[in-house]
Amino acid sequence: MPTICLVALNSAWYQSNPALYYLREILRGLPYRVRLLEFSLDEVPESVLAAIFRSRPDILCFSAYIWNKSCLQQLLPELKKLLPQTRIMVGGPEALQSDWGLGAQDFVVNGPGEGVLRSLAEAGFLQPGGVYASAAPPLRELPFPYRRSDRSALAGKLVYYECTRGCPFRCVYCLSALDQRQEQRFDPSLSQDRRRLFRELDRLVALSPRTLKFVDRSFNTQPGLARLIWEYAICCGAPCEFHFEIFPDLLNPEDLLLLEKAPPGRIRFEIGVQTVNASVSKACRRPSNWLLVKPILRALRERTAICLHLDLLAGLPGEKIPSILHSLNEVASVFPHEIQLGMLKILPGTPMRDIALQRGYAWMDAPPYQILATDTLGFTQISKLQELARIVNLYWNKGEFSQEWQNLLASGQIAAPLFQKLLLYHHRHSLPLHSISRQKRSEVFQNAILA
Repeated sequence: MPTICLVALNSAWYQSNPALYYLREILRGLPYRVRLLEFSLDEVPESVLAAIFRSRPDILCFSAYIWNKSCLQQLLPELKKLLPQTRIMVGGPEALQSDWGLGAQDFVVNGPGEGVLRSLAEAGFLQPGGVYASAAPPLRELPFPYRRSDRSALAGKLVYYECTRGCPFRCVYCLSALDQRQEQRFDPSLSQDRRRLFRELDRLVALSPRTLKFVDRSFNTQPGLARLIWEYAICCGAPCEFHFEIFPDLLNPEDLLLLEKAPPGRIRFEIGVQTVNASVSKACRRPSNWLLVKPILRALRERTAICLHLDLLAGLPGEKIPSILHSLNEVASVFPHEIQLGMLKILPGTPMRDIALQRGYAWMDAPPYQILATDTLGFTQISKLQELARIVNLYWNKGEFSQEWQNLLASGQIAAPLFQKLLLYHHRHSLPLHSISRQKRSEVFQNAILA
């Protein structure tokens, strides 16, 4: 019986790759031995090669992402030497963005992989190599990806799950900008769908994950379904954290009343504020209104135990340093648990790439495709913003100075100048922007801010 190896190169040991588990279930009933192999990027390449070689695969399947593209580019040519008869298949968001050094017998997937892999497998992989595309089954028809036996591999890790594919919003920097799918796994108005949902949630919790992360781009675009799942998370008693990426404008008083019941450590919200500048949001086609969102976030912070992680993006069309710092001040004023100040990435296949070309942006050719300069920000300014992001991580996101920050902001001070003071102190005392001890952080905070 031929062996198909589904291989993941994850960014860290606690990550998992849901694509492998979906593809394994897609192959059910076909005459193949299917093996899942998951590695992290910090593993020695020779060890990864040895583990794959020992599996003696007839077919090797990989998912290519911005975080593992460089590693895959190094790995695949070596595998071609070691396993010349093995046919290789590369899918994922980066599959079409590189020359992988594949042979004439190998496959590259354009778009979703479930349909392509099933059709190739049904034909015994006798088709010629090349680029293949095929519609995937609708999300509601895909089998549940995980098995009870996966617990040994997934316990204590991030386990991913999705209720929707596609996004109703078309933010120009996002891979979903051109994704026309509007697929729902469940219709919460149907009793059989609700029963299926709770069965699947029970099976997910039984895997004992560290975090159950819903990968839906804007999870709460189906408010009824969102409330069903939030209520499950609140009441299930599982020790894991439930992670949701939400669109805050859609939250309403009914949601807040429910979320007030969440115990500490149970629910985390990741919220892409990106900018509070209305004209910049409009240029990005992101239909968010900060004047509406700010009181919602403040209510979440003050009335619930939800962990709030808010994202900002530097480098959006037309945005300058004062606007970015103003966004930082505004986001800090609602006192989220974590603030991420990220640099814009010009992802292939997004409308942002055309905008960046028109505006004369410069960005990295290799993943993560991060900006180097925009038409309103030079490289020096972007470098300073990256330093500021590290300071935010050191002195805000670790939660060590929560009371001090609350007192400072309540006294009328604003966040960005305080972060800049910390950064200046680091420079003046030749301190690194990472890997400094808690004791040293306390000393810096005292001397730079409180003294």
